[in-house]
Amino acid sequence: MRTTHTLTAFFPFGEEEVDVEIAYTYLAGRPARGPSYASGGEPADPPEIEFVSATLTGATLDKALQDRLNDWAEAWVTGVGWDDAVSHAVDE
Repeated sequence: MRTTHTLTAFFPFGEEEVDVEIAYTYLAGRPARGPSYASGGEPADPPEIEFVSATLTGATLDKALQDRLNDWAEAWVTGVGWDDAVSHAVDE
């Protein structure tokens, strides 16, 4: 079952960072299945993370800046922040 979660990431902005709320969906993976009489086994399926939206805390952005923020947030939550997103979803 796919669930929706939100976590805070820190977007680099000049020499500072700003808080970004990232919404995403999480679908749990499946462990590997060993061989049996009926099957040679199946590899594990990793969890899936899918970006939904990003918002700056306390700010409204114009479309061009929002698009750039969404691009960064999607790359972060499906890349470097993937482990954080999975851990956050599992802990909730």
